[in-house]
Amino acid sequence: MATRERPEVLATAIRERLSLVTKRTARDAVLCLEYLVTARREAFTEYGGATNAVAYFRDSLSFLERRHGAANVVAVNIQRDERAPHLVAYVVPLVERPARTVRRSVFVPGRDEEGRQRREVREFPAPPEVALSAWHFYGEPEQLAALQTAFAEEVGERHGLARGLEFSAATHTTNTAHHAAIARAMADHIELPPEALARPWRLTGRESPEEAARRVSVMIRDHYASTVASAATATHDRRRAREMVETARRHRARYRAERDAHTVTRAQLERLTGGLDPEQRQALERQSAGYRQANRRALLEQHRREETEKRQGAERQALEHRQHEAKVAARQAESAREDLEAARLRGITPVVFAMLPDTRRLLCWQLLRERDDLTADFERVMASGLVDTFGHLTTEGRALLAVVGQGGTPADPAPRQAERSRNTRAVEDLDLDSLPPAGPTR
Repeated sequence: MATRERPEVLATAIRERLSLVTKRTARDAVLCLEYLVTARREAFTEYGGATNAVAYFRDSLSFLERRHGAANVVAVNIQRDERAPHLVAYVVPLVERPARTVRRSVFVPGRDEEGRQRREVREFPAPPEVALSAWHFYGEPEQLAALQTAFAEEVGERHGLARGLEFSAATHTTNTAHHAAIARAMADHIELPPEALARPWRLTGRESPEEAARRVSVMIRDHYASTVASAATATHDRRRAREMVETARRHRARYRAERDAHTVTRAQLERLTGGLDPEQRQALERQSAGYRQANRRALLEQHRREETEKRQGAERQALEHRQHEAKVAARQAESAREDLEAARLRGITPVVFAMLPDTRRLLCWQLLRERDDLTADFERVMASGLVDTFGHLTTEGRALLAVVGQGGTPADPAPRQAERSRNTRAVEDLDLDSLPPAGPTR
């Protein structure tokens, strides 16, 4: 950043940029814009704040160069001759316009119904040009407000600074008015006449120093009572003013959000209805109403389907729960039956086991193999050799059944008959119908 430029150097830089202008310039045109960039004294780091002046001014210069073009910023300097550091920039407001078509109102032959010369708007080609136009940048108050907003968003916020209030009712106070107010305040100071400091005689003697001090103190206190009261509430008033500013900023942020949403809505509406005549817009409104009604019906139908699915799901869950409970009950009953039959099979002899019918013997064999508490009985039956590993009778088992079926041998009829009777009763004692169905054997 340059130091303070001499006036003649600045004038030369301005004339060099003005030499590029190709469009005719008005005699009272603004030749140069002066920008002042600063902040409150307390905001800068050298005075206890958080804003680095050099970085802040560097970003400010970049902002101006983006806005006007770096070549049009003819002079920049940082000044520290006042309470707060500030940057001053001088910009030539050149506007480059490409070749385009312009519309102009021109006179044409003939007169209108009121007898005046007729005019028409016609289009004319315009060549590229470089114009000097401060109006292009800041011809309207809204453009100046937009400048303040853009600068705050792109530069100020990055350095801990906030934009001033928009639509503020505050007015600028000139230096003349400021110093005049100070002079009026100074004129209101008390002036003690000599008589006030004289020591009046009393009947009892002269006024003591204590009495004189007390009298003068009361006189001064009464004179400055209103000023002291105002000073006492100044801190409170400043705090309230800051709170009001913060409240206004919050309302501004809320207003901006609503404004942006409204802008988006208007743009969407313009895309839908732009270029349509009133009759077409009414047709579009009727069509939109039909769509909304169809959407409501579809939404109601969707709600009904969801309710139906929810109800069916609850019914399925209830059915699955009942089925689960039934299966659990069936397994418990089956387990109870198996426990009962296991108790009856416990201690069974191989001969009794071999005398069981084939189907029942296979069921009991499966139970012997699967139950850990029947392992001893299983091993005893296996060791007898009357059945094989699948529960079928072996040759020895079938021979035993044949002998038992014949009622015993002639050589020993009595023991054979007694053993046959005992085995028959043991088989009859088994509740074979309560055994589980036969399954695959292992």
